[in-house]
Amino acid sequence: METSKLSRAQIRIMLISGMSFFTDAYDLFVIGIVLLILEPIFNVSNAELGILASIALFGAVIGPIIFGYIGDKFGRKNAFWITVTLLIIGAIGSALSINLYMLLFWRFLLGVGIGGDYPLSSTIVAEYANIRDRGKLISSTFAMQGFGIIAGIVMAVGLLTFHVAPDIVWRLLLGVGAVPVAIVLYYRVTLKETPWYRQSIRNKENTNDSYKDPTDLNSAKGERKENGKSSGSEKDIWTFLRKHWKIAFATSATWFLMDSSYYGTTIFTPYMTRLLGLKGLLAPTDATALLLIVASVPGYWVAVALIDRQGRKSMQYIGFLITGAAFLTLALLGARILAVSTLMFFAVYALTFFFTNYGANTTTYVYPVELYPTAFRARGHGIASMSGKLGAAISALLFPILLVDIGKFDLIGILGVFSIAGFAITLALLPETKRRSLALTSGEIELGLVTTTLADEFENLLDYIEKASLSMNEILKEQSIEDPEALFKKIKNYEHNADRYVHDILDYIVNIRSNTIAYMDISHLAKRLDDIIDTEEMASSRIFLYEINRSDSYIRDLTNTILDEVRFVRDAVNKLNDLQDANTEAVMEIREQIMGLYKECSRSENIADDILRRALKAVMHRRNIKEIIKYKEIYEDLEEVTDRFVDAMDIISDITLRYTYRDRKLRK
Repeated sequence: METSKLSRAQIRIMLISGMSFFTDAYDLFVIGIVLLILEPIFNVSNAELGILASIALFGAVIGPIIFGYIGDKFGRKNAFWITVTLLIIGAIGSALSINLYMLLFWRFLLGVGIGGDYPLSSTIVAEYANIRDRGKLISSTFAMQGFGIIAGIVMAVGLLTFHVAPDIVWRLLLGVGAVPVAIVLYYRVTLKETPWYRQSIRNKENTNDSYKDPTDLNSAKGERKENGKSSGSEKDIWTFLRKHWKIAFATSATWFLMDSSYYGTTIFTPYMTRLLGLKGLLAPTDATALLLIVASVPGYWVAVALIDRQGRKSMQYIGFLITGAAFLTLALLGARILAVSTLMFFAVYALTFFFTNYGANTTTYVYPVELYPTAFRARGHGIASMSGKLGAAISALLFPILLVDIGKFDLIGILGVFSIAGFAITLALLPETKRRSLALTSGEIELGLVTTTLADEFENLLDYIEKASLSMNEILKEQSIEDPEALFKKIKNYEHNADRYVHDILDYIVNIRSNTIAYMDISHLAKRLDDIIDTEEMASSRIFLYEINRSDSYIRDLTNTILDEVRFVRDAVNKLNDLQDANTEAVMEIREQIMGLYKECSRSENIADDILRRALKAVMHRRNIKEIIKYKEIYEDLEEVTDRFVDAMDIISDITLRYTYRDRKLRK
């Protein structure tokens, strides 16, 4: 699927998903006009205006969490039609409201549907997309907001131009929001489940079966699960978030900062125009319409055109940076600019709309589905979008109050600081994901599991292996070491800590519903590395307990060989990181470097075999049978360590070959 060309089916799914964003933007725009109309009708205060403007957004705060969970637990399609139903009911209920409190209730319900649709729409489009057009398809779904804005403008300007009674205008503006989503309800009900989710369920079943295999993993660890019921549980996603807090923080914080500035300015742009001296309903509406059509809507579609070429990361930090600079310019020089030209003020203000939509408003929607694995994808996006909507809700609630209390220029300055913070977080914490398989960006295939998802666990495991190897070598350097027992205890402690990381690796790959090959590779790699430090601990214990000659040349030669192999394996894992980040031309070169390390490790293992043969031949000339047995066990333990290093390199080379083949296929 990822290697296929862009198809009509993928465009159809994008349109079905995007219709809710059409409605989202429509409601977002018209509520600003509705607030102006309702202010005298319902005698609404500034605080009540803020509540009415933000109530749908507060509903959108809880919607992503609820429907993200449903989407991961029961399937994307099973939750997809429910959100649209809420949008229809909420829009109709809002239009028929007879007082402020009734309107607040229906707008809140509408918000739950809007928020719930964020993780589902993005996930479904991503899981049906090909690799070359995934960004374009996801961002096009989101860019349907542009058409929603235009529809809201046309509707509002048309009704106001023909002098329709205000009490009718606001009801029509809110009620029409039910129409576009009603059109796609049937298609959402009949949509098939995504191929990624179906594969995830099959992986879960296959992995649970494999996990019970006592020849694969040790049975004590296998007893942790009961019939796979914990797979994909809430406990597991919090484990993921704890291990990968950078992803969770970066996707959530940048969305929060972006929505905090964007939603407040969008909803209250009509009030901004009023503060600048434009009078009546139609004048602010026209000014807002012009601003959105000239700057906001084009920003969406420039993002669609560039996202699979330029990439997500640079678009996001450039968008944040220019938006922040524009806000700060207005905050510091806005009064002077206004004194010269209102048009100039609006031109700078318009930059914030264009670069927000070109950048963070689009990319914060795209990023989460690409960085979370299938088992947690909807919930991961739900957490990020919940953060965004929380920022939007707080902004919409406080904006009308802060406009009066601190003034428009200080308020715009705060938004500028928010944008600069988003720039810094993006630059520091978010990776580039353009034109890469979802399995890689989310860390579900072998390479991603080693280099990204479980990178800390494997790095710490290798650290303890290296420390144990160095400590064992140190023991053998000098026969006169005063306290060898302390070093042996240290090695035992390293082995105990390494077990914890092996446990974490095995626990994770069960719950992530990884595919069978990835599961077998990662579990075997973790097991081989575990065998290395286990055998080192056993050999060092025997050296101490048997009170043998620690200056034995064969033992020293074997431990020196082990140190060489530690370096080969660590270098190979580092090369896997380079492989993941490499362009097409560099991939084959890095592959050859890894295969070269594999050959070096195999050569060292052959040297260890030769040392073992010579050592056994020499020890057999001894007359003390106990000494023969003791030395033989230690020699064989150390040689077995070198074998396990080669086993680990076998798996690393398999991961390398499979990835390079897949990479070449995907990039064709």
